Amino acid sequence: MNRPTRTIRIRRHAFAALAFAAVCVTAFIAGPQLTTAAPPTVVAPTTPAPATTPAPSAVAAPLVARVESARGTFRITLRAAEAPISCANFVNLVQRGVYDHSAFHDWTRVLRQSGGPGQSFDPGYTIRREFSAKLMFEGPGMVAMQKAPDGEHAHGTQFFVTVKEQSRWNLDIPIFGTVSSGQEVVDVIEKGDGITRIVIEGDPAPLLQRFAKEVAAWNTALDAAIIRAELPALRAPSEGSTTPVAPVIPSAPSPPRTPATPASPAGSPHF
Repeated sequence: MNRPTRTIRIRRHAFAALAFAAVCVTAFIAGPQLTTAAPPTVVAPTTPAPATTPAPSAVAAPLVARVESARGTFRITLRAAEAPISCANFVNLVQRGVYDHSAFHDWTRVLRQSGGPGQSFDPGYTIRREFSAKLMFEGPGMVAMQKAPDGEHAHGTQFFVTVKEQSRWNLDIPIFGTVSSGQEVVDVIEKGDGITRIVIEGDPAPLLQRFAKEVAAWNTALDAAIIRAELPALRAPSEGSTTPVAPVIPSAPSPPRTPATPASPAGSPHF
């Protein structure tokens, strides 16, 4: 005789087994969808913005003096970085017309010299001598201010251009410019050849403004010297315009203005 309780237990075990099997099948089918994690979000690396490089500051163009003479034209690059006072003085003289219709009053085997109204003209002031290791009398084309009679300063108006090396003048006579073109013109200049005019190419206003006090004193002394020498009045001082001087067409040479009896100023180099 079969026992009912045993049959019930067997049935229960069968149902349990079937239920367990169903759960396993369900888990097997649904498992991958339930357990698979969503793929991580990939964030693209941020490319850093390129560093901003500041624009280079504008470099001022060099000042150039265009010398128009009876023999032709040559250009002098003014070395304002090495000799700012000498360059400011020269620019002021040029703008006031000191060298217009003057002459190269001195000629030697090594230089050609001019001084504006004449070889013996005294402008009533001198300037400080300036020296730089970058400016030596190593060859032709060096432009310098003559030494003043006291031997300790530079003359206010007398300048010369070399045609040969003169190292014996290094750190004694102050160079303020170099011939950038037309040295062949300088080489053939003879005593008495006229300067038609000198024109500044570039903007001299910043340089003149830097030495405004000195320029005013130079002009006061210069005007008084012109009156004493009974020479024609010069052009009015520059007002410091920031407009660069435009190149002009060279005009025909004018007769040089030469003093009747030139006399060599004290302090001139010995050749």
